[in-house]
Amino acid sequence: MGSANGGFREIPRTGNPMVDAALQRMQERNDSRFRDIEDAMVVQAHLEKKMSEVLRRHAELLASQDESLERHKLRMEEFDDKLNALIDIIMRRESGSAPG
Repeated sequence: MGSANGGFREIPRTGNPMVDAALQRMQERNDSRFRDIEDAMVVQAHLEKKMSEVLRRHAELLASQDESLERHKLRMEEFDDKLNALIDIIMRRESGSAPG
């Protein structure tokens, strides 16, 4: 590759002027360390993309679990109401008073 920047791809700016300047100097010198950094950046970008997907799926799982817990809580409240009604009926029978 006979490009003006030593055959390297154009690197994105980091937003930190000191880091950007150091990367630019390394690129201009055709420094092998720049190739290492470039490779590390590619790997880092891949890992960040993969972890972003894992975090998204995890967030979806947590949301699903929250929904399940809310449904369970509602069903348990309904169960408690029914159980308390049955207990009340049994208590009334034992005391001799008729339900109603």
